[in-house]
Amino acid sequence: MRPTLFLLISLLALTGLAADTPTEAPAKKPSRQTKGPNVFPESIAGVDDAELTKIRQALMATFQDEAIVAARKRLNDVRERGRFTKGRNEAEDLRLDAEKARDTFVKLTLDAALKHDPSLSKDAVVLTLNAIEETMKKRGQEAQQKAREKAAAEERLAKKDAPVEKPATPVAQAEPAKPLTPTQLLADVEGVSADDMKKFRLAAAVAQRDAAVKELKVKQQEMRKQAEFASADEKKGMRGEFEALMTDLRKAHIAAVTKAAPTLSKDTIEKIMDAIEERAKAAAKKAPAKATKTPLKPFPFGEKK
Repeated sequence: MRPTLFLLISLLALTGLAADTPTEAPAKKPSRQTKGPNVFPESIAGVDDAELTKIRQALMATFQDEAIVAARKRLNDVRERGRFTKGRNEAEDLRLDAEKARDTFVKLTLDAALKHDPSLSKDAVVLTLNAIEETMKKRGQEAQQKAREKAAAEERLAKKDAPVEKPATPVAQAEPAKPLTPTQLLADVEGVSADDMKKFRLAAAVAQRDAAVKELKVKQQEMRKQAEFASADEKKGMRGEFEALMTDLRKAHIAAVTKAAPTLSKDTIEKIMDAIEERAKAAAKKAPAKATKTPLKPFPFGEKK
């Protein structure tokens, strides 16, 4: 099975921007004020400083727009429901609800920023949102690591007076596989120029909104859902159909990227996509054989989750 070709970003990272909105400080007790961590990168490759400043201002100005607030609340509600799902069917239904909520949130956020400042480059906004997501993801991983270290320290403290049982043979625990980030998946490909890679990354974001690509991805998810409950013989019979679907999906991606970036040659596009697929396959081999819960994928946005 070919993995999905593009893993794109989660705009929930924007919630961290609210903590950085300038406000008037009260006259008394300034020392008690707190300020959230700044998730807005100081610089982004492909976006000049002046454009970055305007994008930040647009995102901050539209953060509390009524439609965006409602869409963000809807998405958070769906994610909260994910904590109480039971069974694969319910998890799959919830994943589809989350994708719809993401699509709405993504479109409203992008449209609001461009409407607030029509001089903004849509491509620059996409790159900026990708960078914000990467920052939030890194901080989330760091926070999880600190939480694990704190829990381990507390456990050692609680057992400091208890006898320590040492295993006869230390067992090394394998580090759990981590999904590739959009930056890793869309990293430079040997033999492809930096300019062509930039064009491809931007075109890949646009391709995710292509009607044909969306339709085929829905069919792909439906077939995967059917396979979960199929017998061994039924799965064997479905293999050819699934491979044909993946071939059609690849063709649709190529067509969508070509349309979005007509100056890229077909050979260049296929070379980059081959490299992305190989990276995804290599990462999949390290992943657990079976997940206990269907994870929510990143946002279907250019860059992912």
